[in-house]
Amino acid sequence: MTKKIFFCLLAVLMVFSSTQAQTKRTREAWVDSVFNALNTGKRIGQLFLLPVSATMNESQLRDVETKVKNDQVGGLLFAGTTTPVLQARLIRRMQHEADIPLLIAQDAPAGLGSTPDSLLAFPSPMMLGAIRPDSLLYQLGREVGRQLKLLGVQLYFASLGDTARNPTPLRMSPLSLGENPQRVGAKSVAFLQGLQSQQVLLCATHFPLQGITVTDVQKGHPFIQPSLDSGHVYPYKKLFSAGLTAVMPTSGSFPLFYANSNQARKNVFNSAMLASLYTGPWLKQQSGYRGMSFGDIRVATAQAKDQRAGEAELNAFLAGNDMLVYPIDISDAIRRIRRAIRRDEALEAQFNATVKKILAAKYDAGLNKPQPPPVDNVPAMLHPAKTRMLAERLEQAAITVVRNQAGTLPVKVLDNKYFTYFATDTTQVNSAFYEYLTRYAQTAQYTIDENTGTEVFARATERPGTIIIGIFPQTSPETIGRISGMLPRMLNSNEVILCDFGNEHFLRTASRFPTVITTYKHSPELLRSVAEVIFGSLPADGQLPLAASALLPAGLGAATPALDRLGYAVPEAVGMDSRVLARIDDIANEAISTQATPGCQVLVARHGKIVYDKTFGYQTYDRKTPVDEQTIYDLASLTKVSATLQAVMFMHEKGLIELHRKVSRYLPELRRSNKRDITVLELLTHQAGLQPFIPLWPQTVKDTTYLPQYYSRTRSAAFPLQVSPHLYTNKVMRDSIWSWIIQSKLTEKPPRTPYPYKYSDLSFMILQHLAEKVLNQPLDDFLAQNFYEPLGAYTTGFNPLDRFPMQHIAPTEYDKIYRREPVAGTVHDERAAMMGGVSGHAGLFSTANDLAKLGQMLLQEGNYGGYRYYKPETVRLFSDRMYKGRRGLGWDKPVQSDWNSPTSLLASPRTYGHTGFTGTCLWVDPEFDVVYIFLSNRVYPDRSGRLNSANIRPRIQDVIYQAIFQYCANSQ
Repeated sequence: MTKKIFFCLLAVLMVFSSTQAQTKRTREAWVDSVFNALNTGKRIGQLFLLPVSATMNESQLRDVETKVKNDQVGGLLFAGTTTPVLQARLIRRMQHEADIPLLIAQDAPAGLGSTPDSLLAFPSPMMLGAIRPDSLLYQLGREVGRQLKLLGVQLYFASLGDTARNPTPLRMSPLSLGENPQRVGAKSVAFLQGLQSQQVLLCATHFPLQGITVTDVQKGHPFIQPSLDSGHVYPYKKLFSAGLTAVMPTSGSFPLFYANSNQARKNVFNSAMLASLYTGPWLKQQSGYRGMSFGDIRVATAQAKDQRAGEAELNAFLAGNDMLVYPIDISDAIRRIRRAIRRDEALEAQFNATVKKILAAKYDAGLNKPQPPPVDNVPAMLHPAKTRMLAERLEQAAITVVRNQAGTLPVKVLDNKYFTYFATDTTQVNSAFYEYLTRYAQTAQYTIDENTGTEVFARATERPGTIIIGIFPQTSPETIGRISGMLPRMLNSNEVILCDFGNEHFLRTASRFPTVITTYKHSPELLRSVAEVIFGSLPADGQLPLAASALLPAGLGAATPALDRLGYAVPEAVGMDSRVLARIDDIANEAISTQATPGCQVLVARHGKIVYDKTFGYQTYDRKTPVDEQTIYDLASLTKVSATLQAVMFMHEKGLIELHRKVSRYLPELRRSNKRDITVLELLTHQAGLQPFIPLWPQTVKDTTYLPQYYSRTRSAAFPLQVSPHLYTNKVMRDSIWSWIIQSKLTEKPPRTPYPYKYSDLSFMILQHLAEKVLNQPLDDFLAQNFYEPLGAYTTGFNPLDRFPMQHIAPTEYDKIYRREPVAGTVHDERAAMMGGVSGHAGLFSTANDLAKLGQMLLQEGNYGGYRYYKPETVRLFSDRMYKGRRGLGWDKPVQSDWNSPTSLLASPRTYGHTGFTGTCLWVDPEFDVVYIFLSNRVYPDRSGRLNSANIRPRIQDVIYQAIFQYCANSQ
């Protein structure tokens, strides 16, 4: 067996070696054929990398065109900003004039997003240095390579291996990956390998020098010995070993030394010229570097006086450089170089080898089979969803928890805790941070600056909790000082989290604070991501690329875990097509325009990420109050599954009830009624024989008069239960309703047969009594304490007017029969209203965002935010289909291949959820890992049925599945 494995491996190795040898022979054959087809002048032309810019006028562009055509320059270097389409057109134009395909280079010292204009900006090198997994740098290199290739670029100029020489302060080294040479080297190589996978070459600029010693000068040309820092050079050595194509040394001024005074007299070059023109050739001779050396002719021209045309280029060539960047006098340079190689056979051999090296680089870049860059639909091709996803992943991976002294992050406990946000800037863009904080927990906001008085801090810290402080680029040092001065008071009874979004000064003093997050820059996406890190929907694993202070060294960064809370992502990140998903807009707007509902909220989550969360329309048709994310809706019958059923599942899991037991076992008052034999299971599946609907309220009025024993127009101790904005009921009303339910008739059925499925609100009104009896607690209190508050679903609950202003709550019906006034802020269902707004079948209110937390907890089989609410088997038991009907235990289910199904026909059989009379729905699909929520007040003002007849809710759900299927089709 061992021999077989050995021979198999040997065979694979031989095939691989043979393939490599064949590729090498093909490469050499192409290089030789092109080389032999060129005369000496055109071979010399290959040495030049000519700058070009979209800002050039037509006369300047024609001059470049002439040099490309007549002198056959080796390539063009694009620098400065331009549009991708304009650059692609210029490249096509110039490539058309070239006999030998041009090597197109892009100089982007601050990253590709800085040039060409309108390209998506990836994080800066310093921010990339904060990312721990080097695999992300490979993915970035691969994507940058793809974009460059699309633009017709084959060579990328970047200061990739640069190690920060003066690491403090942190903000002063934006072009460096960090101060640790080993980390910089590993990340640089990963990026290079990503570029290489796309046949894009790299020229590393800024090779670091400490000084230069001139050891000899012969015929006017110096020989040098650079002084190098082994740490700073380390990343470049790693790049050399990884197959770096070219290096262009830095051209700054350095200390200049001489072997003896005689060399000092002979040398006419200053340190900048020596560094720029002679360091690269020295690397090839002395360090084993096999790539190319690029010489910057601008430096030679700027430093040398009284030079004749073409001399600067000749000197750079004689120094041993392969390509001459930013040439000034190409025609004169070609003549001088031709004359020089005719006189010196050794120089001619060097020249021939150099030209072949340039041609080999062109082959490696795929220019043996050149493809003109596209000019149509370029922006869309440059920025597909996967590119935006990568940019976001890179930013998120760089987020660094600089300090987490008390393990505050991520914040796990949300109930019985007060959250306060201190904003040091309240511009619109920064207010988004507060908005995202409020999506996780109810949060008070204060604005502070350097003049904020102690009374503000005292008021904000009255109750113990968590204080979150946003530090933005425009936050002044004085404001930071004020916060630092008030820190002891804040820490008395609060956790304090400081969030730095790229402030120039903050990190120098960050060691004073117990919990600090930094993002290195400011962007709308990072405002959201930091909120996700705080509350555990996103892990943090960044590290400081540079030392922020003596107490905050490079490499520092605490890893914080995710807590399985809902986060945010683009649809493609979870396998959905955003263009298809956007069709939801059309359906929702149709609902508004046809007056199926005045407004609505739509939320879609997949794989734990909210990918669609939009609001449409207004609270009413007078268009005064737009619907927003904070608009609270009456959930109607969603109360059954979002409230009462949760209590039943809890009691079942704790062994407090048994599903097959008779309800009368727990509610003795039923033992002498016609409901004595009904089981808990039958109530949950609507097979208990209960009447589908009993209005109840007619028993409390006579003609149009409210019976005084039941109602009052003012709230009092005797009439504490609010029915509508101006109507209150007696505290014994609940007992009366319970008595009427007990006395209600059952439906007819054949003897000795089970009751068929017949939907009835009474089932869940009975289950409410069961829960309150067994749990010895009002249903609303139990749910708030055990579910909604721990979930962070602070808008989910009964009687929202007790906690929120009227303007946050969408009104429902103008009730002309029972309440005879607009119903706003109180429950729409009459029977729930008679019970003071808390009933087992109706009365729950919520926003889509908070209801999604409950849905996601159930989708995650009882786990959310680091807590386990149910065992997985409990969730599965209740959500599975029971018998042959359409129901689960409490839950509604799809009816496969039936247009009357409450769901999309595309929903999987495992889907469970419910709809609500007011125009709401919640559907959870474990098969596709989807949560879908639609909230509206379609009953405003008169119970319109257009939402149902237009099939708005299922059609939106259709789009969700179509987005998944289209993404899968695109991936194939």
